[in-house]
Amino acid sequence: MDSKIKELKEYMEQSRSCVQDKIDELVNDGRSDEARAYRASFNIFEVFTALIDTSAKISGGDVDRFKTEFHKLAEKIPSGWRRSLEEAKQHDDPEKVMIEEAKLKTADEIISKFDELF
Repeated sequence: MDSKIKELKEYMEQSRSCVQDKIDELVNDGRSDEARAYRASFNIFEVFTALIDTSAKISGGDVDRFKTEFHKLAEKIPSGWRRSLEEAKQHDDPEKVMIEEAKLKTADEIISKFDELF
């Protein structure tokens, strides 16, 4: 389990680094407004690192319990982002839509990698 968690965290760190590179590129090109969605995505890696750590602690080394706890948290936390996305769509707020979609896309990618490993 520990080696898979390490691999997942390495994947997340590499992805996060790529997102930071994109943020830097956009800011350097004077496109800070476009960088907002990437900043939101960047923060999701930190959120999911905490979810992984919490799930590992709760599981006490039991892989099945770890998977169950992670999926519970990985469903609960993004549910607020989904609600926020729907509200942004209802209020025709394209910037908020872009940010919430970026957060959810990142969360889905991390969950998919988790499922691939576990």
